[in-house]
Amino acid sequence: MVAYLSVRSGPEKGKQFPLDPARPLHIGRGSNCDIMLTDPVSSRFHAVVFFEDGNWHLRDTSSRNGTHVNGQKTDHARLLDKSVVTIGSTDMQLVEPDLDESGEGRPTETQTKEVHTTGTWRLELEDPIADVASAGHLIDLYTLSLNLLKNESPDGIIDTVIELLKDRTGSDVVGLSFDTGDGRMKPQRVQPAECADSISLSKGLVRRVLRDGEAIWINEDARRGNPGMAEEGNWSDVIYVPLENAGNNLGVLHLYREQPTFEPAHFELAVAAGRLLAVGLGRAFEHDSLLAEKKSIADRNADTDELIGSSPSMNKLKAKICRVGNANGSVLIRGESGAGKELVARAVHRSSPRAQRPMLTVNCAAIPSELIESQLFGHRKGAFTGADSDHVGWFQQSHTGTLFLDEIGELTLEGQAKLLRILEGHPFLPVGATEEVLVDVRVIAATNRDLAEFVRERKFREDLFYRLSVFELVVPPLRDRDGDVELLMDHFLDHFSAQHGRSKLGLSDAAREQLQQYAWPGNVRQLRNVIDSAVVMADEPNIEVDDLGLRDAGISRLDTLRIDEWEQRLILKALRRTSGNVPEAARLLGVSRATAYRKITEYNIER
Repeated sequence: MVAYLSVRSGPEKGKQFPLDPARPLHIGRGSNCDIMLTDPVSSRFHAVVFFEDGNWHLRDTSSRNGTHVNGQKTDHARLLDKSVVTIGSTDMQLVEPDLDESGEGRPTETQTKEVHTTGTWRLELEDPIADVASAGHLIDLYTLSLNLLKNESPDGIIDTVIELLKDRTGSDVVGLSFDTGDGRMKPQRVQPAECADSISLSKGLVRRVLRDGEAIWINEDARRGNPGMAEEGNWSDVIYVPLENAGNNLGVLHLYREQPTFEPAHFELAVAAGRLLAVGLGRAFEHDSLLAEKKSIADRNADTDELIGSSPSMNKLKAKICRVGNANGSVLIRGESGAGKELVARAVHRSSPRAQRPMLTVNCAAIPSELIESQLFGHRKGAFTGADSDHVGWFQQSHTGTLFLDEIGELTLEGQAKLLRILEGHPFLPVGATEEVLVDVRVIAATNRDLAEFVRERKFREDLFYRLSVFELVVPPLRDRDGDVELLMDHFLDHFSAQHGRSKLGLSDAAREQLQQYAWPGNVRQLRNVIDSAVVMADEPNIEVDDLGLRDAGISRLDTLRIDEWEQRLILKALRRTSGNVPEAARLLGVSRATAYRKITEYNIER
């Protein structure tokens, strides 16, 4: 006789488990069970199916929440063909094939197989609402799911679930307990709050709920079946539901009722809501953890989302950022090393319609030239030596968002060709792949090199250069940002003084003057590092000149040998001396007025 149990609903839906008359089949949450269930309603060893006196039998092995056969709760039942066994949200049907049709006497081989059907999106998923849909709570759980998706606050998520359960189950009290760090569960949220002192958690039951991940419903029937079960205060019914997410026990949800008792639909609703709550809390905790980590990194590096500065050049840059952010083309950010090109890229992303989508940052100069292409565009396993697995490129990772390519001038010519195709809206082919990939990504590129010179030297594609510079933003060097040095030094001083626990430390007038007169070849990054070092090394009450480590301060401003840089500086100085009079500035510089006007336009100098 080749009989088997066919799972009709629940996480194992579609599977068939053969029955051996010589060997009992165990059902439960335990790892040693033949049919392992994940439903918290089930016990570790919930029931056993065995063959005796020519028939199949089922015996409930003292489970907490009982076993149903053909809709009737039972401790022992004889199973006939087509009998349905229900444990929590899992339905299993006994199937005894007709001996004549199956060919009795012929050798057979029975295998456990999974039957795939079309249109069943829940085959691989645990369905938390299987048993509550028919009870009229489907809309409640649907609304709860939407609220959990919208709410990122753990407190808001908890309040939403507690209010729903209290209203729909008629509970007198609903509570939520977490581990306070000493291994004991303590109620952290109780509704109504004035009933917090009237509830107490059974240590033994809570331990079982957390250990086995098993939901427990304590009522009069359960107490009669288990005389050793302790009374739960003055409550007629108590429900314990574990909050388990990704293998982690987050806490216990508990519901209390005086009179009348809970109904089975209430128990199923509590279990389903507990699963949704666990997922929602896990997501909220992860979100809070990421925010804290982001803040920690920002505090450590004195990062801020704001572009600090009120100089005319910075105000002009901020205005351009807002306009460029709302546009939809590629952006090229030019500026010296340390001037804040990545901060400008972030500001453009925040000002754009893609602000809620991811922004990835890639430093092309930090990646070996032979790996740039595979990192940006991805590769398939075995595409080259060392490609042990598939890699999703950064373009695919930032799909619908923004990709910031710092030091774009270091990109190989092969990589430049692929980047150009993406910017033109064409799909690209990952290394070693046979299918092309199409992405929607806004590219922001940055460089401290002269890309026009690279184009002349054939190190950079001319067509890519024009495609990238649809919008061009120039980040002014710190030495040209009148008044911003003082704002930045005060910002960094406040930050690092608090970080290093030296809040009483000040900045002497001489040191302040030295910082304002310095040329800052390393721009804002250098200023930040100088202040950070000075805060640590200086003796109170003030940071003095010797603490700054600017050995060349005031001696020489020969920080670069680039002719164009010195041309720009001389033109600016001449314009300052002549109060913006171009003909007079041209006379001081020894050039014609036409040359002066051309250079002013070329360097984008404000008069």
